[in-house]
Amino acid sequence: MEKPPIPDLSQLRVNRKLIAVIAIPLLACVALAALFNQVLFYNEAGQMTHVRTIFGEEKVVEDVGYATKWFGRSTSWRRTIGVQSALQADNEEGNRSGHPSVTLENLPIVFLGNVDAKAEFSTQFRLPSADAFLKIAQEYRTPDNFLQRALLPAVKETLQATASLMSADDYYAGNRSHFGAEFENQLRNGLYLTSRKEIRVQRDHFPAQTAVLQAGTDQGSFGDNSATRFVIEKKLDKDGQELRKQQQFRLFGVEVVDARVTHIDPNPQYQERMVRVQQALAELAVARQNRLKEEEEKELVSARGAKDVEAKRQESLRQQIERTTEAETEKQLALINADREKRRAEIDKQTAELLRDKAQVNAQATKISADAEAYAREASLKADGALQNKLDALVQINRAWAEAAAKAPVPSVMMGGTESGIGRQDEMSRLMSVLATKAAKDLLVDLKTP
Repeated sequence: MEKPPIPDLSQLRVNRKLIAVIAIPLLACVALAALFNQVLFYNEAGQMTHVRTIFGEEKVVEDVGYATKWFGRSTSWRRTIGVQSALQADNEEGNRSGHPSVTLENLPIVFLGNVDAKAEFSTQFRLPSADAFLKIAQEYRTPDNFLQRALLPAVKETLQATASLMSADDYYAGNRSHFGAEFENQLRNGLYLTSRKEIRVQRDHFPAQTAVLQAGTDQGSFGDNSATRFVIEKKLDKDGQELRKQQQFRLFGVEVVDARVTHIDPNPQYQERMVRVQQALAELAVARQNRLKEEEEKELVSARGAKDVEAKRQESLRQQIERTTEAETEKQLALINADREKRRAEIDKQTAELLRDKAQVNAQATKISADAEAYAREASLKADGALQNKLDALVQINRAWAEAAAKAPVPSVMMGGTESGIGRQDEMSRLMSVLATKAAKDLLVDLKTP
C-alpha cells in the first residue's frame, strides 16, 4: 500500500495569503455595506419616510434621494393612501413596500327600508407634510395601523350613513350619481346628523307595490301597502346649516382625493322583486304603448273625420264664396246699370231742361211777336175803329145770309093776291135789311155815310 504524498507547505502559505487578500476586502465591503444600510437609506419619489435615530431624534424625510438614519428605524409612507373594495385583496408585500392600501371584499350596507346590499367603492387620501405628518406617524406608527384604525372605519361609516339617506328603489330609479356625490361630500365634510321621522300619507296617493321593504316587513314579502312611511331628515342648526359629525382623519390634515361608489349588489330577494317589478314595468309599458296606439288611432279617426268635415266645410265655403261673388257681381252690374241709367236720366233731364229753356225762349219770342202783332192790330183798330174788320165781318155775314136766301126753297102755293104788292123778292129784301141792321148793330158799325 502506497503512502499519500506530503503536501507542499510553501504552496499552502501562498494560498492563505491569497485568501486573506481576497477575504479581507470582501469582509470590509460587507461591513461597509451593512454600515451604509444602517446609516443611510433612499427615499423614493412620492413617499415620505418617518425616521427615528439612536440619538432620539425623530424627523420626516420628503426629498427624493439618500438620507441618514444613524442606526435607527425608518418607515416609508406613500403620500396617497387608498381604501377600496374589490373581489381580490392585495398582498401584504405591497403594503410593506411603501404602497399602503386596503382592498376589501364587498362591503355590506343597508338602505333605507331595510334592504341590504354589498357595495364596491374606491377612495384615495393624501397625507399632509412636515409636522402634521409627523403627528400621524407618532400617533399610528405604521401606514397599515393608520389605514385600519383611522381610514377604513371612516369609509365604512360614511358609506353606511349615505345608504341610510335613500331607499334602494330611489338608488336604482336614477339616484346613483346623487348617492356617489353624497358619499364623497360626507367623507370630505363630515357625516350628516339625521333623524328618522314617520309620516302618514293618504292611501290613495301611496304606491300599491314597491320593491323597497317598509318598516315591520320581512324581506321575503313584497311591499307594504300601509299608509306609513319613514323618511330621514337632516338636523339643522340655528342658521339653517346641516349639523355634521367631523371626520377624525380630517383633524390630522388628511385630504380626500377621490371617493367613488362603483357598484352596489342588492340581496337576492330584492333582485327577485326587481325582476318582478321590471316585468310589471314592461307589461305596463306595453299597455301604455297599446293605449297610446289606441289614442293615436282615435286621433287618426278624429283627424280623418275632421278632414272630411273640413273638406265639406271648405266646399260649402267655396260655393258660398262663389254665390257671394256672383251676387256681388250682379250687385255691381246693377249698380253700374243704375248709375248708367241715372246718368242717362240726368242727360235726358238736362236735354229736357234745354228743350224747355228753348221752348220757353221760343214761347217768349212767340209771345213777344204775338204781343207785337196784337199791339199793332190794336193800334190799327184804335186808329180806324176796326172799321175794316167790321166791314169784312159784315160782308161775310151778308154773304152768308145771301147764300142762305139763295138756297131758300120757293113755295109751290101762293096765298093772297097781287093787290098787296108784296112778293117773295120783297120779303127777302126786307129780311136781309133787318139782318144787316142787326149785324151792323152788333158790330157797332155806323152805316151812315158822312
